[in-house]
Amino acid sequence: MNAPMPSRRNILCAIASSPLFLATRAKAGRKADFNAGLARDAGLLAFATAQAMEFAAPLSTSRGRLPADLTGVLWRNGPAEHERFGHRYGHWFDGDGMIQAFAFNGTGVTHRARILDTPKRRAESRAGRRNMPAFGTLPPNPAPILGPDDMNAANTSVLVHAGRVMALWEGGSALEVDPDTLAAKSFVAWREDLASLPFSAHPKREADGTVWNLGSPLSPRPMLLIYRIDAAGRLAAFNHIPVSPLGMVHDFIVTAKHLVALLPPFVVTPERLASSTLSFLDAHQWQPEIGTRVLTIDKNTLQVVRRHELPAGFHFHHGNGWEERDGTIQLDLCQAPNPDFVIRDFRAPMRGDLHFPSANPRYRRVALPPVGPARIEDAAPGASEFPRIDPRRTGLRHRKLFALNGPHEGTNWKLRRVVWLDLDGGAGDGWTYPPHQVPEEHIFVPRREAEGDGWLLGPFLDTRRGASGLNVFDAMHLADGPLWQGELPYPLPYALHGTFAAS
Repeated sequence: MNAPMPSRRNILCAIASSPLFLATRAKAGRKADFNAGLARDAGLLAFATAQAMEFAAPLSTSRGRLPADLTGVLWRNGPAEHERFGHRYGHWFDGDGMIQAFAFNGTGVTHRARILDTPKRRAESRAGRRNMPAFGTLPPNPAPILGPDDMNAANTSVLVHAGRVMALWEGGSALEVDPDTLAAKSFVAWREDLASLPFSAHPKREADGTVWNLGSPLSPRPMLLIYRIDAAGRLAAFNHIPVSPLGMVHDFIVTAKHLVALLPPFVVTPERLASSTLSFLDAHQWQPEIGTRVLTIDKNTLQVVRRHELPAGFHFHHGNGWEERDGTIQLDLCQAPNPDFVIRDFRAPMRGDLHFPSANPRYRRVALPPVGPARIEDAAPGASEFPRIDPRRTGLRHRKLFALNGPHEGTNWKLRRVVWLDLDGGAGDGWTYPPHQVPEEHIFVPRREAEGDGWLLGPFLDTRRGASGLNVFDAMHLADGPLWQGELPYPLPYALHGTFAAS
């Protein structure tokens, strides 16, 4: 690889200490309102603060038999400490992270979890109050922020690479975690002058062990950061690309020759970023007239080689992408008409209101020809989210995508059916969770060589028991229901993302 390795220390250090990270005032939730809502609707237990700093227990079998050759650790991460010192955050994405490990040994599964005591959380412990800004909430009289990792909640995903376990957050560094104790260690600096820069929550790993990732700082000027990490965990290439206007970039696509970033028109303006009355989330504006800009980046030079435009839409998550012989890039994603669900719906549970009228992204396909306009079309009915593929197909033509799916109609949590979607023909197979069980993101674990031949691991909250559990499906036969179901003796807050590390 001959990608540039610019130092540009002054620019990058300015990014790390810029006003982007001085998140501003947004309404907090109220504990009394949440508790009143929880008394009405047990589903809000998923948005309650974890009942302890640490958990450890075996899962008891309630159904089926665990596959003997399924061994390894399912790692999960998500916001879990929503309330502290009498202060309740106002957005689902704000709480301090909890790392979780479901360990499979062939005969059983044990669970461990721990709230990550980050530098941000330790500073609040010393102060005896919430004093650090969050994604969508600002506590009263916030403390000065010297850099993004001062407010790093380490609460979004997990990367296991080159012998290290790392908790990921959008706005700053990966946080290394002790795999045995689950204790927070130190922030990862891929290079000295890149310390504390944004490292996104959806890194992509290729078959040779290469990990790609993006970051999206917004000040002093907005740009995309591009990381290439080799199989040994070393930074192999880095570049930054000015892009304006820009907002959150949560996910991206890797193909054989390119990276592809789709930029929704949910962007930050300098005026809103400098406001003293807006949170970081609320500094964004929906500007559909901009459209969805698509940047195709050469993996060798880390420079933009194609630009396309699509109609306005908002998305968090992609499935996969690949290249046709003529150079056309095909990719898929879960896209909503606008960002209302992140602005409004994901705040509602924090105040005890479990309604999601806007959380209805569609599974869509995109074609990016080397010459000519891009095309986008719906690829499956209903609402679909948390897409996962067989990881052996990363960057290659895939035909199966696993996701949570549900109807567009209604205002409750719609994503209650786990499905595999046929890229060419819509829904292929699926299983609907019973009304008292609410599923989280499901993760595919390969078994044999054929695409999709493996297991699907799905955590869920059982509102009838008031406790969490885990399903293991044969991914080729989802309609048959779980091969095995295990129960925990305690509830867990919803995690966002995770990964499986085979033993």
